[in-house]
Amino acid sequence: MAGVDDVFFWGGAEIPPAPVNVVLLSVDTLRADRLGCYGYPLNTTPNLDRFAEDALLFEDCVCDVPLTGPSFSAMLTSRHPRMIGMKRNGLRLPADIPTLVEQFQDAGYYTFCVQSNWTLKSRLSGLDRGFEVYDDDFHKRRWGLIKAERTADEVTRIALELLEQRDTSRPFFAWIHYSDPHAPYKMRRDYNPAGIRAWRFKKKYRVPARYDSEVAFTDAMIAPVLAALPENTAVLFVADHGEALFEHGYLGHGRRIHQPGIHIPLMIRAPGLNPGRTSVPAQGIDVGPTLLGLAGLPKVEGMLGLNLVGEEVPTSRARVFETYGGAVPRVPGAKALMADRRPLRQGVIQEGWKLVLYDRKEDLFYLPDDPGELKDMADSHPGQASALQAIVKQWDAATEHGVPEAETLDADDIEALRSLGYIE
Repeated sequence: MAGVDDVFFWGGAEIPPAPVNVVLLSVDTLRADRLGCYGYPLNTTPNLDRFAEDALLFEDCVCDVPLTGPSFSAMLTSRHPRMIGMKRNGLRLPADIPTLVEQFQDAGYYTFCVQSNWTLKSRLSGLDRGFEVYDDDFHKRRWGLIKAERTADEVTRIALELLEQRDTSRPFFAWIHYSDPHAPYKMRRDYNPAGIRAWRFKKKYRVPARYDSEVAFTDAMIAPVLAALPENTAVLFVADHGEALFEHGYLGHGRRIHQPGIHIPLMIRAPGLNPGRTSVPAQGIDVGPTLLGLAGLPKVEGMLGLNLVGEEVPTSRARVFETYGGAVPRVPGAKALMADRRPLRQGVIQEGWKLVLYDRKEDLFYLPDDPGELKDMADSHPGQASALQAIVKQWDAATEHGVPEAETLDADDIEALRSLGYIE
């Protein structure tokens, strides 16, 4: 691995002279430690594990906010969600905030996206800007109930159609997003990595088994897409956030910032990029600059993240993250009222130390020795806690609270978001 003790630089990336196709391949609610390449003992992700053998795998990547809309807004704009008003789901990206997709479009790329989560619908999120095709056309099931998610097999079918129908005279940028690991979890008949009849077990065993089944199903559906990509294609694989499976007494995501909810997989396979593993401290805001860098394109003005394969990354880098809860309620003026609202929880990680702030309390963990965050060391290491709290306070002062673009949730939006667990 290239680099020195205090700075990481992956020196093996040489972007080919010909235009490179670039794919953002993402999975909703996928915690890193549920992939085999991240150490999970069950066979949940054989296809992604094979992908990892030819990729640069980032062992330590965290999301900015453990919610779908805010997390992807951070990735596509390389700005912290609070800066652009996208603190929760159901908030829309302001029209004056540039995205990496528009940069690809300006460079002549054919841009298309296949979506699968209601919170990412163009009307709600505004994340369709710059895409020539933004396929989010899923609405109701045949019997009239809201269809809040599109299943992985359907995502793959549409993605393969768009790849086949594209203008081959132009390079392409694609975002393909899968949502199956998101609750409610289903036990897929042919995808049962635990090899158990989940209905026979208590909930604390049944729920994780169903989650693993959804992960395995998604992995199988991703394989045909990876196989169909041209050779001169760079692929960045990532999740928006993770999922707590009863750790710390919590099931789900969006209201806590323990590692199961914020530690996300990040892998990059690209022409000219040497495969390997790195513990460089990465974050969701780095996805945008990295995707652009893979195509030899410059950052968009205002981007705060780093090109992880083209810039030096200090190993002492501090990463701040926070959460505000699920979705904005359908109340007039609610979005404006949220502009200056304090987060439910904030945290920071630096050189293995993690501080979590909530309800005027603080928890301090040393992740290398305590990955499960079971031993609070705030009392025994007050100096370390104070140093990290100062980082958060400085970040707070420097990071403004933006206002999202006006948009009203309709009855279908409310029903869909409630089915996904985002209406409190």
